[in-house]
Amino acid sequence: MKKFICLVLICLMLPITSVLFTGCNNKDHNIKDFYKSYQNIATDSQNLILVDANNTYQIDTNGKKININYSLSSNLSTLVESGSTPYYQLKYFYQQLLDDSLSPLYFFGETISNSKKVSDKQTKQLFKQLNTLKQDYADIDYYVGILINSLNSTDNSIVNISHLKKVFVQYEKTIISAGDLSATVCDVYFNTVLSNSNFNYSTKTANELTQADLTRISVDTRARMYYYKSVYANIYNQLYVRGGNLAELITIYPTTTIPTYAPYNYISHITSLNTREDLILNKDAIYNNAVSLYNIQLNFEQSYSYFNTATSKVAYLELDEHSTADEINYGQIITGFACGIAIDSYEIINNLVDLLYY
Repeated sequence: MKKFICLVLICLMLPITSVLFTGCNNKDHNIKDFYKSYQNIATDSQNLILVDANNTYQIDTNGKKININYSLSSNLSTLVESGSTPYYQLKYFYQQLLDDSLSPLYFFGETISNSKKVSDKQTKQLFKQLNTLKQDYADIDYYVGILINSLNSTDNSIVNISHLKKVFVQYEKTIISAGDLSATVCDVYFNTVLSNSNFNYSTKTANELTQADLTRISVDTRARMYYYKSVYANIYNQLYVRGGNLAELITIYPTTTIPTYAPYNYISHITSLNTREDLILNKDAIYNNAVSLYNIQLNFEQSYSYFNTATSKVAYLELDEHSTADEINYGQIITGFACGIAIDSYEIINNLVDLLYY
């Protein structure tokens, strides 16, 4: 009889326990904590550190990024500066690709956290993707720790390079989650936080543009540069890195030629943007390109969402003659976006940069 009563009590308690644990796991997040939660990833790591992000486009905000703490190993800090070693690519390829992928988070994250416009649904999505990124950073921290310990304890290059490769592979995984989070960050920032992020200058004529209009185009383009940088970085990763053997090639052949994608190579090599003082002299050309970028942007976000859906279904570099018809179709969506509207946007941005900045 006692056993029966115990069983009944256990059965009655199970739903309550489940509710309690469910409540803990589904704790509501506050958007105010979003950017700080990102920064705390570095605080919770042993081998990573929070540093200032390079505000390449001089927008009116400061940003932070998570970097490897090279001060923990003089060996590693020396090796990453040597272009003849595969370690060089850790800092100047993989870290840069990750930084470019996350640049919207670096510079829009704090503004999003301070906004009252962000919905609960958007907040939930941001934290969900941030949690995935956090887990990936934890793995980077782990593998970097092993690499640093190895470099500090042995001169066996074969052993050390094997650990370096694992760091490369983890960076590749993290860059994927970074691209997903940045896409959401940009959507929230440009379509919710900002009141009008895609201004239609075609409602005026070129002759009607004032100096204030030209200045606004310059400022808006700066912000959009971080958006396009993350998009182009994501495209580059999907076309040339994810699912491939680049990490292995770099570790075996340090002089391996790194693949290129024109939009990403262009935007990632811009070191600064200073607004020209004579914008009025290029008014017609600025007007035409500003209108073109507006028209492109009308369809760009939807096309980019299709691209991201396709890349969530297949790894482009893994497609072959054995791929299914659905997989081939997803591959065509990927190449269609990368070689179509993405190239169109790059050409317009290239023009605007030449016209607006020096």
